[in-house]
Amino acid sequence: MNRRQMLRTALAPALVVAFGTACSEPQPDAGSVDVVDPGSAPATPAPSPTPSLPAGPLTGAPVSAAPLAGRQAVAVPLRVSPSTTPAGLDAADLVYAEFAESDTLHLTAVFHSRDAAKIGPVAEIRPVDIRSVGVLHPVVGYSGGPTGFLTQFEKSGLAGVTPDDGDAIDDGYTSTAALLKAAPKGGQPPTPPLDHATDGAALAARDLVPATELSVTVSGGPPMVWRYDQKKSLWVGKVGTATVTAASVIVLTMEYRTLDVRNPSPRSLPSANVFGEGGVVAVSGPSSAKGRWRKPGQGMVCTLADTGGDLLHPQPGNAWVIYAPTTAKVTVK
Repeated sequence: MNRRQMLRTALAPALVVAFGTACSEPQPDAGSVDVVDPGSAPATPAPSPTPSLPAGPLTGAPVSAAPLAGRQAVAVPLRVSPSTTPAGLDAADLVYAEFAESDTLHLTAVFHSRDAAKIGPVAEIRPVDIRSVGVLHPVVGYSGGPTGFLTQFEKSGLAGVTPDDGDAIDDGYTSTAALLKAAPKGGQPPTPPLDHATDGAALAARDLVPATELSVTVSGGPPMVWRYDQKKSLWVGKVGTATVTAASVIVLTMEYRTLDVRNPSPRSLPSANVFGEGGVVAVSGPSSAKGRWRKPGQGMVCTLADTGGDLLHPQPGNAWVIYAPTTAKVTVK
């Protein structure tokens, strides 16, 4: 990020020139004027330059302390039903949402620029977690999973922490501090997944429309409705019983498939196919834009482009990315 350099100002000593008494104007009465010797007045110190802070790679907004920009991210999957009160989402820089079974959401919350003292309930690992965050290089805190999913995670090269690895995950909950402490040394900072707006750039170069509400309706899934709070310049939604906010909400339309797992318990799970391409609807600030998304593979960033092929530029801040089935109804008002 470009750093701005503040200029120092220097106080030049005052030059006092005394004129003779040839002036014909009457002199003021003694005591009516306060005369201050410039040499005796205290000097005003010049302000110290304040270096600008780097932008967080996940938010595009300045971090609160410079070291945060270079640390490893933390990712945690959460399973949320309409009655669940998830913890920690308010501190997440990025949240991916998949429509799961039984009217629930499977969330992948990614933390980097801010810490969360309590995150959970921590869920099992699923393919959507691995494919969404692979390019972000996080340490992933999860609570086991089907045998095939665990094998996929082991092959992904991601660092993981489970309840079997000490006390980083306790009674279904964890924290960023606990996961970073348990993570292997030498973790990398995340690759920026979004091309955030700078210098007041618009969300899209074309087909930009005002927006105050975004809704995603999926058969058999919990409704997702986001409304724009103009005073806070944030989008406000509800997940489980918790109110959440985001600078941007991005809906990616994609195919879902059914995965049949056997171990440790037989069941069928819906799974978003996050590799490929499809339609995108994004809201950021008071605006909305449509376009296309493309993600060739796990090691590649998901690119978001408007209808003319130019990149979308979400406003700096946290974002939610919603994986919507092709059968979903996505509405912007």
